[in-house]
Amino acid sequence: MGEFLLSTPVSSAETGQLGVRHLKRFWAQQLAQRAGQATEPAETDWRFDNILLNGLGLPLQETLRYLLQVTPSFEEFEQWILARNSGWLDPHQVERLNSLFTGQPYSPALREHLRILETSADVLSPDDLRFWAENGYVIVRGAVPREQAQATEQAVWNELGMDPHEPATWYEQPIGQGIMMNFYHHPTLRANRQAARIQKAFAQLWQTADLWTTTDRTSFNPPETRNLPFQGPHLHWDVSLEPPFHFGTQGLLYLCDTSAEQGAFCCVPGFHRELEGWLAALPAGTDPRRVNLDARAVPIAAQAGDFVIWHHLLPHGSSPNRGTYPRIVQYINMYPVDFKENKAWL
Repeated sequence: MGEFLLSTPVSSAETGQLGVRHLKRFWAQQLAQRAGQATEPAETDWRFDNILLNGLGLPLQETLRYLLQVTPSFEEFEQWILARNSGWLDPHQVERLNSLFTGQPYSPALREHLRILETSADVLSPDDLRFWAENGYVIVRGAVPREQAQATEQAVWNELGMDPHEPATWYEQPIGQGIMMNFYHHPTLRANRQAARIQKAFAQLWQTADLWTTTDRTSFNPPETRNLPFQGPHLHWDVSLEPPFHFGTQGLLYLCDTSAEQGAFCCVPGFHRELEGWLAALPAGTDPRRVNLDARAVPIAAQAGDFVIWHHLLPHGSSPNRGTYPRIVQYINMYPVDFKENKAWL
């Protein structure tokens, strides 16, 4: 495999049974990297790789773990992708990916699909948008039906093998990485990512409906105990703090009713407007990620089916659960193809 990759570069134009461009190139590059033969990816490859995985409903960590541990043939990799998507790929998504990788315009049918979303009724009101501009977050009420959120909550309980009515079961096994679960592919999780109200809210904030949806994790934050205190994540940023800063979003869907003391999502409202000046005013040598901003954090309570979107420059995190029921959420984000991200990490 290593000799093949080294001597036979793979073009983004090469496809397999799924007909997805760039997929074979991505597979070959990852296996070459495992063999120590890969070069640093170009910016185009890095961007294409991320959109490729998001377009195919694949989480980055899970996909890389599979490729690097199993080293599958390309045919095996394609079958693995199909299995993660219940045996079917959305033709619209395949067309969008191939249009991106070839530089060709969308077909009339796909343009119409996007036009319908762009011309649909607004989800965020003028007051919501003013609140967003001031505070850097907004709550989309009833982003998915309450029953749909509860069905997703039940899927989480089933995946964990825990009983919502038996608190002792909530602590019998690790959740994953802290409170984060590597739970991605259940049909109800996919349905939430496709929710029209969530898509429209992001389209309003980005001012385009042509967005790519991430395949992100779920989270289970039980009430803290003496043996299991709050594990975090505490206030943090998921982006570089190296200027220049660019617009970006993040979001989570509450799967159960969540009060402020129930481990709710928290953030520092308005910090996206002051981050640059705050950084410049820090004493020389200060690590901004170690500055304690907890006193300014506000917990955001919401109901099952409500969706919180926040500006990615806000310090944010979960909070200690001092309630009587877990906080259970699904993370969902969307971004356009020309989304700018600083690769230099600070």
